[in-house]
Order: sequence, then C-alpha cells, then structure tokens
Amino acid sequence: MSVKNKTNSAREPKKNPNEKKVVRSLSVTDKAWDAIKEKADAEGVSASEFIERVGRDASVLETPLNSRLKGFLEPPIPIFWSVSEVIRRFAVQLSFVESSSERGLRKDEIEDRVLKQKDIVRNYLWRAMLIIAIINYGIPKLDVNSITSLLRWISFKMMVSEAPKQKKSTSENEVFISEQQIEKDIKNIQISLKVLQKFSVSYYEILDMIMNGKMSYAQIAKYKRLHTQRHFTEAEIRREVKQATYQLRFYFHKEIVEVEIDKESNTQDSEESVNTLQEYKMRYYQLCSLAYLQKKDKENMEEILYKCLTEPELEFWIREIDHLAGHHLGSSESAHINPEYKDIHYELREELQKKIKDGEEEYSLQNQLTKMNKKLMFCKSSQEIENVVNKLVIEISGETLQLNDIKPMMK
Repeated sequence: MSVKNKTNSAREPKKNPNEKKVVRSLSVTDKAWDAIKEKADAEGVSASEFIERVGRDASVLETPLNSRLKGFLEPPIPIFWSVSEVIRRFAVQLSFVESSSERGLRKDEIEDRVLKQKDIVRNYLWRAMLIIAIINYGIPKLDVNSITSLLRWISFKMMVSEAPKQKKSTSENEVFISEQQIEKDIKNIQISLKVLQKFSVSYYEILDMIMNGKMSYAQIAKYKRLHTQRHFTEAEIRREVKQATYQLRFYFHKEIVEVEIDKESNTQDSEESVNTLQEYKMRYYQLCSLAYLQKKDKENMEEILYKCLTEPELEFWIREIDHLAGHHLGSSESAHINPEYKDIHYELREELQKKIKDGEEEYSLQNQLTKMNKKLMFCKSSQEIENVVNKLVIEISGETLQLNDIKPMMK
C-alpha cells in the first residue's frame, strides 16, 4: 500500500467494496439531528455518510477546524485570493523575491519570479494553516470565528522573522500606488457596498451583520434559522460570505459602480474622513503601496493586522484593499470579469486543496496530527497537552511563535 493510501485511510477508513449500506432506523432529538446535519455539511457529505464515518473513525469529530480550512479553499475563492495575494506582496516587500511587475522584464524572467513568489506563498500559508489546525486539534475548546485574519497575521510574523536581510537603500522608498488612487479605491469600495445593498440585499445583509453587527457565523446561522424556519449551518453562512464578497467585487469591476459614483460625488461624510477606521484604511493601503517595508513600516503593518483579529469591519476593509492592491501591483485581469481567468492564486488553491487531503510529505496535515497523537497518548493533564501543542507550534513556525502568542486570538 502506498504512503498516500495509508494517510488517506487514517482520515477516511477504506470501506470493503462488497460491504453495502443498509437502511436502519435511528431515534435522535431535533437538536442532535441538526448538529449531525451541520457537521456533515461542513464535511461536504450527507448525514448518512457522516454517521458512517463516525462509526468507522471517530476522529472526524475531533478536528472542527479541518473542515473550516477545507471550506476556506473551496470556490468561490475571493477571500482565499486576498489572503494568498497579501502573502505574495509580503514576499516582495520583505525581499524574499523581486517583483514580477517591474518594467522591462523578459517573459521568462517574469515567469521565474512568479514561480518563486508562488513557492513562498505556498510555504507560509500552508504553515499558518497547519498551526491553526494543530492548536484546534490538540485543544478543541480553542476556536476562531474568522480564520482569514489569523492566517494573515501568523504568515506575516513568520515572514518578518525569516526574511533575508534587506540591503540599505540610500534612495527614497518607491511608492507604486498614488495617494489619489488610494482615496479613489476606498471611496469606490464604499460605493460598491451601496450598490450591493441596492441590488443584492441578502448579500449586503450578511456582510453588515459581520462588520457592524459583529455577529459570529454561528449567531448569523441561528438568526437565519429563526427568521426563515429553515435549517442554516455555519458552513452555509461562510459560503454566503464568499459569494457576497464575489458579488461585491463583481460590482466594483463593472460600470455599474461608475454610475453610482456620479450620484455620490457631491456627498461627503465628514465624520468618516476623520474617524479611526478611515485612518487605518488609508494607512494600510499606503503600506501596501511601498516597494519594501522598513522597520517602522513592519511595526505599523503588524499593528493593523493584529487589530483585524478583533475588528470585523476593519478585517473586511483590509481584505478588499488587498484585492485591489493585488490588481494594481500585479495582473489587471480579474476573474470577476472573466470567469475563465486563472492566476497563481487559483493554482495555489488547487495545490493546497490536494495537500490538505493527501499526506505524502513530512509537513502534511495528517502527518502532523499523527505525530501529535503519539505524544498526546501520554498526556494526563491539560498542561501536558498544551506543552505538546506548543512544541509543534514552535517547530512549524521556525521558532517565531508560541502557543501563548496565538491563544488570545482564539476563543
């Protein structure tokens, strides 16, 4: 049996091809049945198949964030795109690799730099995903409402620690996106939200619940169950958020926003121009536009990324700024206009999707969980469990992070 088959069987035990399912009768409460359906939906299987897997391997109940990470990689991928793109930008700003958008580059030079950027994004994003997964696996009570801000922050911390030493430059730090463009983009995102509110009310409502209502996905799912008398799961809410984000960007890239801009041109929100949120938006976009990050820039960046962990509205804006900065600094092509367009982020998603299912390499998810299980067998206290988890966090992060650095961000 190949290594691949062995690792897959640890997660989804192989069934006897001659063994068939039999119709059986079960008695469970409505609450229990709703929970089974929610967990099955999160795994992307039927309730019947989920119960089958529980019977064959109860570990499917032990890693709630595994299904979240799988969901993060599933299409539509506007949120994954933003996270992947910001790590690609960090790779350039922290001197891991040169920019692929410099003028005068030959085609082969561009392709070479893009491949290097892709390798770096894969490395840091995967390690960040592993860290979140093993913490939640070892300490199930620790969870997080939105993993995207945590992935971004963990990746940045590791990259700053491991970045090659930057050459001292006597020239002024180059700025790739003008102040006028930054102000225009931020205004247009706000207008896109108004267009979403006008033409896609349900999508706007769910984003508003997160940003302004500061509601968790579980709370939104319960709200929708109470108002629609239909079963809603957290997994469904997460998919809706991705679809809402996709629709928002569709409006941004279409002429419909230009029409709304004319209507909004004479209106000015004086409070918005001076409030803290607006300051963070501008400061973050300005950092995105820099050719490289100096010491003070890194400190400012970390401050904003850290704040995103507890501020859903700021997290939304940072995500959308990452999207626009990515188009300004890289390809102007957008999948929101051309659904057939595929860039390195789409390729990375497919690779990571395969990586999370397979277990052929040392740092695969399954190998890390198996490694942890061998140590957890001897743990007889919560402190011993935390010590095991902490050692893995230190190892995967290259001694950049410890469990106590991340625990405050997980509830």
